[in-house]
Amino acid sequence: MCDVLLPCEYNPKECPSPAAEKSRLFTILLLYCWQREYDKRPYRQFQFKRLTFEERIGRRYHCIRDLRIIVNYLLRRPQLSVQISSLVVSNWDAGLLKDFVRSLLPVWYIELRLMRFPREFFVMLRLNAAKMNVSQLSLEGTPLTDEDVRILREFLLVSKTLRRLNVSSCSLTQFNFALIADGVYKSPGVRRLSANRLLGMSLSLDTEKISSVLSSLLMQNTLWALSLEHCELTAQDMIPIAEHLARTNSKFRRLRIACNKIGPDGAFFLLRGMSMGGNLELLDLSYCSIGTHGGEWVAKYLASCRRLQVLHLNYNDMGPTAVNLILLAMKKQCKLEKLTLYGNHFDSRTAMIVRRLLDAEVVLHSELDISYTYDEALQDYRVVPWR
Repeated sequence: MCDVLLPCEYNPKECPSPAAEKSRLFTILLLYCWQREYDKRPYRQFQFKRLTFEERIGRRYHCIRDLRIIVNYLLRRPQLSVQISSLVVSNWDAGLLKDFVRSLLPVWYIELRLMRFPREFFVMLRLNAAKMNVSQLSLEGTPLTDEDVRILREFLLVSKTLRRLNVSSCSLTQFNFALIADGVYKSPGVRRLSANRLLGMSLSLDTEKISSVLSSLLMQNTLWALSLEHCELTAQDMIPIAEHLARTNSKFRRLRIACNKIGPDGAFFLLRGMSMGGNLELLDLSYCSIGTHGGEWVAKYLASCRRLQVLHLNYNDMGPTAVNLILLAMKKQCKLEKLTLYGNHFDSRTAMIVRRLLDAEVVLHSELDISYTYDEALQDYRVVPWR
């Protein structure tokens, strides 16, 4: 990677070349050989990681010459999946940018993590939106400016094939997140949205504004999955989500809100709404500080969540009483396929309940992240993690 800031205005021929150090020649043939190591026939799942490249090639990544090799490879061998991480893309060569976007046209899964793109890349992406076959687009960890977000919104409005969008950790703020939500709302096909780690800029994050945007977004009843982790959401922000979950005709299936501050009241709102609607299949409440009181609400409504298959409750400071109630609810009519409880508090009764559930095959080891063992020092059973 050249030590330049975007937008790049330099001559790549003048970049320092490590003449003193011998390195392997980077060619299309070498890329093909690497792909044969991690992929299977017909070799259409492309991956490129800058750190791995620099370690194996013996020099630093060059943002013009090396990217040209990658683009030529993608143009010659159309892929179904492209995963690229940690690259800086320069706007010095407009033709290279155009070819890069053209190489992504037939790809259905595009993952561009921890990248740095100039604005021209998003402009070309928007101009080719109608031609692209992308179904899943992930920009996780790639910083987006307000102008980038505006162009990305236009891309969402035009694309007819996009179904999943991941803009987690993209420096989105409470202001430009509304543009993304509007694009998803008006998009003809987006059904899954991941927008973890929203920022408040110089102000604290206004979760009421986020909650209002989510209420409008869910009102359309086309969103299938939503992830809003590390967004400082509170219990009151769960009310519009819970109201949508309570609708019997809701198409909402997966909700991830780990690492927020919803507390026991937020857990109550969500679980009560789930029990009324009965359509949610996955709920992630890890690191949400729901405590023992929130765990009791989970145990009360768990059996009424008819379609719930996966429930994550790690590190919620729940006492043994609440954990035992949740485990006992597993014996009732429950379709849970995965329950995670590690990181809470357990006692010997918890271990006995887990033992009975596992020995009776009411719950399989693959469905629970805790197990039991006999402790000779305690002369009793205790809970141990099961990974």
